[in-house]
Amino acid sequence: MADPRISPQISPQISPQISVDVLRTEPDQRARLTTEAKRALRQAAQSSERSGRLSPLTYNLTISHTHRFVWFRVAKVATRTLVGYFDENDVAREVSHALWMRYPTALFTDYFRFGFVRHPLQRFVSTWQDKVVNANYFEFDEPTHARMRSRPEEFAGWVAGLDLDDANQHLAFQSRLVDLTQIDFLGRLETFDADFATVCERLALPVVPARTRNRTATSRTPELLASTELQDLVAGIYRKDYQVFGYDAAP
Repeated sequence: MADPRISPQISPQISPQISVDVLRTEPDQRARLTTEAKRALRQAAQSSERSGRLSPLTYNLTISHTHRFVWFRVAKVATRTLVGYFDENDVAREVSHALWMRYPTALFTDYFRFGFVRHPLQRFVSTWQDKVVNANYFEFDEPTHARMRSRPEEFAGWVAGLDLDDANQHLAFQSRLVDLTQIDFLGRLETFDADFATVCERLALPVVPARTRNRTATSRTPELLASTELQDLVAGIYRKDYQVFGYDAAP
């Protein structure tokens, strides 16, 4: 039986005028597109409203022309684990770590396009621990940061006031970070080993366990995940992701 998470290929509707090989990032700056790539995307954007040549929205993308894949990166969902696997297995990524990039969808219909998501509450707690408790990533003033660090519910209240379709990648809806109209395979962190093995098989890469990196769980994590107050807050904030991906309020 076919895996229901793998969608059929979508036939291109236009004759693309961008060469796929032009899309690359600078070798020494993984988030910066080359001048040639930026010029090609600007030219495509001039007619994109009429032709649909570029995706309507921007995404955080890693692209391998060598292995023919597009990975929609979702922050706090095993991104460093995947990057570590690719590095250890010499998997070339000509577009290494592009941020908020519109891409020519028709050029990649024969590439394997995948992403990973996780339970929204687990992702929220991981972001809070990593970006608020361990750092001041969002640059709160000192009293506000102290309050946010003390209770994740305080941080949730702040996040609730953001536009999560246009927010920092660590807080944005996961359904916004993956182009669900183009995806071939959507894995989940809850079944990561099996799902990542599927990705490796499709790409003819070694099927070996990926070494977990940047784990942010602490002794408080089980308590926080079991908090009905926090469950309700996050379920309200990320209602769209719960509905799109079919998660229950409790992980």
